[in-house]
Amino acid sequence: MNPGEYLRQIHSPVPEWLAAFDVNTCFSREQFFRSRLVFYPGCGIDGQPVRLFGANHAAHCFVYVDYGCQQEFFEQNLDDPVSGFRGYDTLARLSLRESDLVPNGWVSHLHEVAGRRVSPEVMQSFARIRGNPFAFLEVMERQPDLDDNHGPSRLAILFIGADGIATYDALFCQHDSIAPPFAVVLQDHGFGGNYDRFGRGGLFEAIAGRCNAMPEMLLVATDTRPWNGYARIPELDSVYGGMHKNARFLYRRQENPD
Repeated sequence: MNPGEYLRQIHSPVPEWLAAFDVNTCFSREQFFRSRLVFYPGCGIDGQPVRLFGANHAAHCFVYVDYGCQQEFFEQNLDDPVSGFRGYDTLARLSLRESDLVPNGWVSHLHEVAGRRVSPEVMQSFARIRGNPFAFLEVMERQPDLDDNHGPSRLAILFIGADGIATYDALFCQHDSIAPPFAVVLQDHGFGGNYDRFGRGGLFEAIAGRCNAMPEMLLVATDTRPWNGYARIPELDSVYGGMHKNARFLYRRQENPD
C-alpha cells in the first residue's frame, strides 16, 4: 500500500483556528500545539514530510528545526516559486520569540539521561536554543484553482533555528508542555555535523522517553534506527526524501512493546 493511502485512512480536518486564520490573527501556543504536529529536526528545506502528511490530510501543522540554517535561507526558499511549496501561497509570516513558545521557560533534561559526562560540544549545542535562535510561523493557503486532491486548504509550519534535540525538550518535555507531536521524522546524517544521533540509542530518544513525550508515529530513513517500542507498519511502500533522497518508512508506536 502507498503510505499516502494509509495516512488518508487516519485523516484529520484542518484545525478550526487554522481555517479561521487571517492576517490579523495572533499566534496561539495552545491552539498550535494542540493540533496534530509533525516534528522534523535537522530539516533543511526538505518538504517531503509536508507532502506526505499534509497532502494526505493526516496533519496540517509542522515544526521544522535546524541550527544549520539561517532565517533568510528558509524565507528565500519559501518565497521562491520553484523551491517553495507547490500550489500554496503565504497567507502570513509571524515572527516569534522564545517566550511565545515556552512562556514559563524550560529546564533541560540532558544531564538526567546522558549517563555519562556531557561534553562541552553537546552543552554548546543545547545552548543554541538559548543563544541567538529564531522562530517564525508560516501560514500557507492553497491556491484557488486547486482542491483537496492537491492538499488541505491551509498549512502551518513553525520554523526554528536552534538545536533539534534541545528544541524538542523545550517544547514537548516540560511540566507545562501541551502534547507530544503526532509524528517525528528521524533522519541521521553521517556527516551532517550533529553531535548525537536522532535514531535509537541517542539523547533524543532518551529525553523523549524520560519525559513521556513519545509521538504516535515515526517516519524513519533507511540509514537511521527506529526508536524502541515502534514497529514498521506492514505492507507499506517506502517514500523518499531528504538531501540524498533516502527511502523512508512509517512506524507506529506499539501499545505493549516487548
